[in-house]
Amino acid sequence: MFNKSNFLISALIATLLVFTAACGDDPENGNQDNQNNQTTNEHEQAGWVEIETRGAASEIIAVWDEIEGWQDAEGNAIDELPTPIDDEVDGMLPFTEMGPRASLTVRFFNPDGTEIEMSTLDRDDDTRVRTCSEYSARYFPADGEEETTVIYWGGLMRHPDDPTGPAQFIEIDDEPVGIFHCDHVHIYPQDAGEVDVEFVLWHGDHSDDVTDPITIRVYEEE
Repeated sequence: MFNKSNFLISALIATLLVFTAACGDDPENGNQDNQNNQTTNEHEQAGWVEIETRGAASEIIAVWDEIEGWQDAEGNAIDELPTPIDDEVDGMLPFTEMGPRASLTVRFFNPDGTEIEMSTLDRDDDTRVRTCSEYSARYFPADGEEETTVIYWGGLMRHPDDPTGPAQFIEIDDEPVGIFHCDHVHIYPQDAGEVDVEFVLWHGDHSDDVTDPITIRVYEEE
């Protein structure tokens, strides 16, 4: 099983290195938004990150820290996000083209082991636009892969009925679909292939920290 104490030791060592979270800088493939207008001069640093499925299994499928990189829950090195779909009937499944989406909780921890709070403060019943706590979780295609069709992307957008709200949506079949849900994210497979993504600690309207890229693979429909 994943040993948090080992990650904590690694994360504490990382703080002795030259490691600066770029508070105030957006990911190169990110979009500015005014989410909550809660930006402060302080920023958080990620000691490690956990990716957990939201479903019957509620399984941790990937863990990241700066020194060890990406690992599975048992501490084995990985470079690909494993079976991210948590199906109530069929269990853990991979992505297939145009298949079911994944719903993933993304937890960021400080180097001292404290989990960074992420939550939904409010949600509009009509648009489903969320007001998040000061910090929230996001993901972006890695640099150079912004035009991917492996997952539905095409750039972030605000909901058409809330043009000044946060950019939490993508467009699928001409409809806005939410992918950023404060403490969790949705990933929608599109075409068979591979794309690298980075998980981001989002702070109001910018990135405070970002993981290494990890590959998402979408398989052809059988």
